[in-house]
Amino acid sequence: AFSSTPGLVFVNASTGQINLSASTAGTYTVTNTIAASGGCAQVTATSSVTITALKVATFSYAGSPYCKNAVNPSPTFSGGGVAGTFSSTAGLVFVSTSTGQINLSTSTPGTYTVTNTIAASGGCPAVIATNSITITAIPTAVISYAGTPFCTSVSTAQPVTLSGTGAFTGGTYSAPAGLTIDPSTGAITPSTSTPGTYTVTYTIPASGGCAAVPVTTSVTITLAPTANISYAGTPFCKSVGTAQAVTLTGTGAYTGGTYSSTAGLTISSSTGAITPSSSTAGTYTVTYTKLAAGGCATITATTSV
Repeated sequence: AFSSTPGLVFVNASTGQINLSASTAGTYTVTNTIAASGGCAQVTATSSVTITALKVATFSYAGSPYCKNAVNPSPTFSGGGVAGTFSSTAGLVFVSTSTGQINLSTSTPGTYTVTNTIAASGGCPAVIATNSITITAIPTAVISYAGTPFCTSVSTAQPVTLSGTGAFTGGTYSAPAGLTIDPSTGAITPSTSTPGTYTVTYTIPASGGCAAVPVTTSVTITLAPTANISYAGTPFCKSVGTAQAVTLTGTGAYTGGTYSSTAGLTISSSTGAITPSSSTAGTYTVTYTKLAAGGCATITATTSV
């Protein structure tokens, strides 16, 4: 009959067949005892047997998906899992194939199947486990408003141009108070905005393990100019030899324009002053023109003298 210390389980103690799955891993001394018989004494013989536990390769990358700028992750083992040799398809770069730690910054974004292979040993076959990991590209974005500066006379919504890489769409737009902006599309409405220069921020939401990314651009809203001109002393007598000044008032960027009239009136195109003594008697229309600027169209103002 066969016997051994506790932990080794026999299928049949008479034949010595061992139940490996029910036995505890370890090294045992097995004794075969033949009872005394026929005048012969009891006979015993011993031998050693080693039972090796089947290793476990189960693992996972608990934080997947990972952004390319994250801390290099190592696998988490479960169920008694241990590291063997890690491998994957081209594009995934390991810091160490022995530990399974992945180099995110040098890996190509994508989803990979990682294999942990524990080599055959101790009478046990090779053990293989697989798991998935996803690496996400860091999103980038650029925003701009092609028509800036915009005049407050523009009442139609002005779109933003958005371009980028990675998961750059689906973000939200924001700006300081005073700028009318659609948070979902980024379109701005100049006519309902307060004149000024604003920083518009587009925020790419956190996704795929990557944190939220804000990008900015500048946009200017210009007040639509208005102007009025008048000559306080009109009508003027030809006996007046001194230049007569014009009165210019307005809003926005209304200054810096030029003056003109029909032939016969002596007028300074830059100041609007007229000289009655060198002018031909008559009634004239004087026009003040402020050229387009700041996104606003050319404006004119007229008066009679």
